[in-house]
Amino acid sequence: MERVLGTDDAPGTLAEALALGIPAQHSGIRNSAQYLAARHAVFDDRLAEARERLVELLALAEHEGDAEDLVDIWRSLAEVDTRLGACAPALAWADQAVRLSTGAGLSMGPAWYTAALTQSAAGSFAAALRTASCGARASQEEGDGLYVSRNLWILGTVQLHTGEVSDAVASLTAVAEAERHVPLADPGMFRWQPDAVEAFTCAGRLDLARALLERARPAPGPAGADSGPGAALDRARGILLARDGAVEEASGLLHRTAGAFERLGLPLEQARTLLALGRVERARRRQAAARAAWEAARAVFDETGARPWQELTRELLDRAGGSAPATGPAPGAGRLTESESRLADLICQGATNQQAAQYMFISVKTVEGMLSRVYRKLGVRSRTQLAAARAAAAPGRDGRTPPE
Repeated sequence: MERVLGTDDAPGTLAEALALGIPAQHSGIRNSAQYLAARHAVFDDRLAEARERLVELLALAEHEGDAEDLVDIWRSLAEVDTRLGACAPALAWADQAVRLSTGAGLSMGPAWYTAALTQSAAGSFAAALRTASCGARASQEEGDGLYVSRNLWILGTVQLHTGEVSDAVASLTAVAEAERHVPLADPGMFRWQPDAVEAFTCAGRLDLARALLERARPAPGPAGADSGPGAALDRARGILLARDGAVEEASGLLHRTAGAFERLGLPLEQARTLLALGRVERARRRQAAARAAWEAARAVFDETGARPWQELTRELLDRAGGSAPATGPAPGAGRLTESESRLADLICQGATNQQAAQYMFISVKTVEGMLSRVYRKLGVRSRTQLAAARAAAAPGRDGRTPPE
């Protein structure tokens, strides 16, 4: 409750509870200080810590817990893995939570919310819409206002991504009305505000977007401006700046925000920010920069298996004339993805890994991993062999690399 109310006492109170050493199963694992510590780690985007705590509690719940314990832990693991970009495990955790909630006769609103969250990142937007709608109805019937709002948040966010802007505004306005009197000191607990700002901006309701952005701005701290919630608000602010005509400022802010998400280890948020950056660059008539941002986003979505986002990014690239065509593979090798092909082009043009990372808006580590896959697919072991393979696969292509 201290965290909900935005007081400074919550970490100390939690530490006191943990220091008592009461076993997690004493009053139900989901009610334990150990589980609350895992949830606080989720709120703070300390996701590796959260996952470690949750896996330990899951082993305990499988032997000594009840159905509600298992469902809550599975739901939390689904949320953590979604943010980490581990899409397949996230879907599996959410599916288990839905099946056990159904079989045990538990409240379905929370389980449908988690399923909608994971579907919106890793499954399909259509499934997320259906699931969030079911969750909102179930929560409404049960009088559970918290999960009415959470399901409406996912519903509105997916409506925004699929171009149903007026519906998104309606859904997110309902969330805003329900949350009007709730303290916003800790947006890490319920992260609807950035999506609402973006929806209001896309609908042209700029005064409403500005007011919500100002009200939601977090203070420095675990869930402050240097955290996932703060970075998400910066992305929303960048989109609002672009709508106001400050496209150069918006571009710079979105570029920095994508980097912030990468440092925080939130790959799907990073890639979603790159999509927004590409749209701003296109508005600036910088088509090559727009394609580079979208290709960088596509690389992240490919790496994480975020299927609905892969399709959305593919559509953007197709409308923009696409990216560099994938090169025909060597006999017996796999076909390069668009992002791999783009990287291969940059390397063949003499770019270092660092230069390629900067141009594609990804980390050097991601470039190294992607380049290893390119080498493996094409059956080469060096930059020189890569250039020769590209030249041989594309007649007329100048495969020579420029001098150092």
